[in-house]
Amino acid sequence: MYKLLGKRIGLLLAMLTLAAPGLWPQADLSKASEIQAHLQKAQEALRSNDFAAAEREFRAVVTLDPNDLDARANVGVMRFFQNDWAGAAAQFRKVLEVQPKVWKVQASLGMCEVRLGHVAEARNLLQTALPHLTNGPFETQAGLDLAEIDYQLGDLDGAAEVVRILLPNNPTNVDVLYTTARVYADLANRSRDALLLTAPESGRTHQLMAEVLINRGDSHTAMVQYRKALEVDPRLRGVHYELGEAILQGSRQAPALEAAENEFRTALAENPGDANAEYWLGIIYSLRGDYQTAIEHYSRSVQLSPNDAYAHQALGAAWIRLRKPEKALEHLLAATRLDPLYPAAHYQLGTVYRQLGRESDARVELAAFEKLEKARKETSQVYSRTRGGFSDIDPNPPDTPNNQPQ
Repeated sequence: MYKLLGKRIGLLLAMLTLAAPGLWPQADLSKASEIQAHLQKAQEALRSNDFAAAEREFRAVVTLDPNDLDARANVGVMRFFQNDWAGAAAQFRKVLEVQPKVWKVQASLGMCEVRLGHVAEARNLLQTALPHLTNGPFETQAGLDLAEIDYQLGDLDGAAEVVRILLPNNPTNVDVLYTTARVYADLANRSRDALLLTAPESGRTHQLMAEVLINRGDSHTAMVQYRKALEVDPRLRGVHYELGEAILQGSRQAPALEAAENEFRTALAENPGDANAEYWLGIIYSLRGDYQTAIEHYSRSVQLSPNDAYAHQALGAAWIRLRKPEKALEHLLAATRLDPLYPAAHYQLGTVYRQLGRESDARVELAAFEKLEKARKETSQVYSRTRGGFSDIDPNPPDTPNNQPQ
């Protein structure tokens, strides 16, 4: 439950300076020299990942100078990484008695209290210390511990606040991503249940039921729920757009394209700034082979939402269809920059590089595509096994590898 970041946190705290070093009187220079020798040995032990040896050196410093808070804190760190939570906590408390606002030490004590089962004390310490910690692995672990406490106590709002702090600096950290997904999923379920109890026949309830069905891949039943939502409340914003998506998930035949187009145009009448509706109109015209009109819609989508990797990728792909790789390049570079994990963008960028004679760049992008596509397929297989089937809203949009000549 509480995964440690190991040596990196230890080294961070081992190098911690709690107070500016003082000047030693002439008579104490020999003691100062001895202390320096022990500290040097401690650092050598840390570089060898020998926490026990490092602890012996830090304890020797404490024996020579009981007021050396740096050494005492680092004795606590060494105890921590030898799973002696009580021993580590004792050292951290002694430091905090002298300097209560040493935030790393306070957070370290909180992490000990978690592992000792003192949840209330741990929560208070971590809540107080976390806002003062510097971005890095130590802050991440302290935040994960606090989020886990909040989650176990049922404080989903508190856990969500913690992951909002952690996520921007840890966009690929699997523990942060997992915790974020779990917290937000539970928040969504809580809100869904409240809506069902409060207004079971409301338009929003039917809309929510439709969204659940879409996520299960049942676009036909979802469309029924979306239409019920509009019967209850014809002015319900957002439903026409979602209905258009559901129609396209169910079919890409001409009648479905026409029906979906009507829904997206209605969505734009409700909200002329709907970049997603413009994007899907571009998809529809691409499916019809009218790339010039598709480009007009994709361009409006990009103008309305410049950081949308999907719109940039689709616009670049449409320019490829019109044999204008130079115009495609700008948007495909933007797509891979905005979403480095988007397989289709790498594929199309590789295609453009090849058309421009940049073969080595093309190989890099196509290799990235193969790697990401393999991961995507493996993930889809996992979802299929665990959820009884999984379908993306747009598994094969136009101008992606599965829909264009090689």
